[in-house]
Amino acid sequence: MAGMDSNPDLVLVAAVAENRVIGDGDAMPWHYPSDLARFKRLTTGHPVIVGRKTYERIAERVGGPLPERTSVVLTTRPVDDGDFPDGAVVAHDVESALARARADAADRGVDDVYVIGGATVYEAYLDRADRMEITEIPERPDGDTRFPDWDRETWVERARETDDDLAFVTYERRDAE
Repeated sequence: MAGMDSNPDLVLVAAVAENRVIGDGDAMPWHYPSDLARFKRLTTGHPVIVGRKTYERIAERVGGPLPERTSVVLTTRPVDDGDFPDGAVVAHDVESALARARADAADRGVDDVYVIGGATVYEAYLDRADRMEITEIPERPDGDTRFPDWDRETWVERARETDDDLAFVTYERRDAE
């Protein structure tokens, strides 16, 4: 875990079905209020790194950026911070997104930066993540977006809680032990 004198932990947070599906078109193929509550509890007060398409879907649903979080929007489009409302900033590559999120975490005095999707953003940060907060969805839905395949030997399960059919699992990278 990160201390205040070091870089914050980089944490992937995702709801993942048994077949690794995380989305279908512009939507999640399920709705579990307890998963949404956990997501809110984990990420509120922290910076989140999010791909542009995922950001736009979230902003459409909630009426703007996620409240009480800075959304660092990773995009290849030629846009800048002025093209987004307060609470969202732009980054054009993985390194600058991480730098902006870490600076925001330092300003907030928090130890975690969250990566909240989509699939290409998870893929970009998987090898550098310190932790994953995964909600295991007990379904095998159709979907066009999948969480990246990951090496189970690289990660150790640190915590598991259940709520009805869902499992909320915390994984830490083994080399962080």
